[in-house]
Amino acid sequence: MNQFGMTQSYFNGHTVSFTYTAGFYCDKHVSSASTSGCEAGAAFKVPPAKSFDPLYIEVPLGFTVPMSSMECPAGLVCVDHPGTIDLSRLEPALKALYPQYTAAQLTAALKNTPTPGHEHFITTRNGGKAEWWNVDVVGVTSLAEWNAINAHKSVSFLKQQVAKKLTTPIISTNLFLFFSVN
Repeated sequence: MNQFGMTQSYFNGHTVSFTYTAGFYCDKHVSSASTSGCEAGAAFKVPPAKSFDPLYIEVPLGFTVPMSSMECPAGLVCVDHPGTIDLSRLEPALKALYPQYTAAQLTAALKNTPTPGHEHFITTRNGGKAEWWNVDVVGVTSLAEWNAINAHKSVSFLKQQVAKKLTTPIISTNLFLFFSVN
C-alpha cells in the first residue's frame, strides 16, 4: 500500500510521530512467499539506500493486545506498511504457540500472513530528515513484559529485555520503511 500519513513511535522514553512520504521496500534478493515480497527471519541483502537506521518493532506472540492500545493493531494495515509478510523461517520458534499444527502445516500458514500488530521503537530522530529504516522484530510472549517495555518507551530497555531472554532475539527482515521523525 503506497499511502502517506503518520504513526507514532517510542524514542528515549517519549512518544514521537513519524511522517511517511514513500511506500515500503522489501529486498527482492531475499526469497519470500508473501504477496508483498516481505520476509522475517533473514536479513536484507540489498538495501534501498547507503545509509539508514534501525526501526525495532515489538510484536505480541501468544496473547492479544487491545486494538485501542496498539499503534499498528492486528487486523489493520498501518500506513505505508506491507499488508502481508512471510514468517515461515520462524516456524521452529513459533511452533510452541501453535501445537495443533504440524511443522509443515504451520510453515504453509506462515508463508503469507497478515502483518502482525506491533509498536515502533527508534534510536535516533535523524535530525527530522526522512530516510529509510530497516525493520527488526522483537517478539514478546507475555502481556506483563509487553506492558513493561511500552512503559519504558526506549530501545535501550527493549534490548535489555532481549539480553535477559525475556523476549525473542532480534529478528532480521528484508523490510524497510521510509519516514521522518517529527
